[in-house]
Amino acid sequence: MIALGLVAALLVSVDPGALAITTGQCNGSDLVVRMTNDGPEPIYADAFLEAPAALHLPRKMISSWLPPGYTRSVPVAVRAAPGTPAGVYHVRVSGRDVPVTVRAPDPSADLMRLASRVSASSARAGSGACAAIDGDPATMWNDGTGKRWPDWWQMSWDRAQVVGRVEVATTAVWGLRDWDVQVLGAGGWSTVASVRGNTAVRNLAIFPSETTKSLRIVTLAGNTVNDQSRLVEVIVSAPYPQRHG
Repeated sequence: MIALGLVAALLVSVDPGALAITTGQCNGSDLVVRMTNDGPEPIYADAFLEAPAALHLPRKMISSWLPPGYTRSVPVAVRAAPGTPAGVYHVRVSGRDVPVTVRAPDPSADLMRLASRVSASSARAGSGACAAIDGDPATMWNDGTGKRWPDWWQMSWDRAQVVGRVEVATTAVWGLRDWDVQVLGAGGWSTVASVRGNTAVRNLAIFPSETTKSLRIVTLAGNTVNDQSRLVEVIVSAPYPQRHG
């Protein structure tokens, strides 16, 4: 943790003191900015964030009303777009440096980490497209147009990838019932797997291998009157090699 100094009654700190991230829309990491009122009176406090053009921050300022002795912790996602040159960059939080080491994903990384773009037809606040591949079962992609079907969630790569398995995790209550898996080819989108009547939390679709730069899940129905698209986790991979003998 880097302590950023005491200004009047305000103490600002950031954790961790350095980050290492890989390029990609969903491959960054969070800095946690903490603002503490160390004085006897309530204060209105600001923390300011700066970053070079190579890094993306979702906000440039954090403002909060702080009662005496109160600490507010705010996660701030730090991202680097695909193609960002490897190196050490610096995020400044209220005047102090936090070094951020950027590199490209390892070529052997899974297809989620290699994705250059992840998008969706719509999303609710705090439930964006990246939440479906963040490995956190407490987050999900949730569409922003409840009861209107279809919706879609899409993953794209800069280079063509071989795919043959798509595992979808949805919610135990009000989860997805019907969806299609589609890949993008020279003639447009084609359906390679369809799921109907699902009631399970996890569902694995296996299909003949396809080489593509984009894959999407087109959601068609959920298991509730208040239908919404809910993707907790999506795992895309190549077909497992067959064993002989």
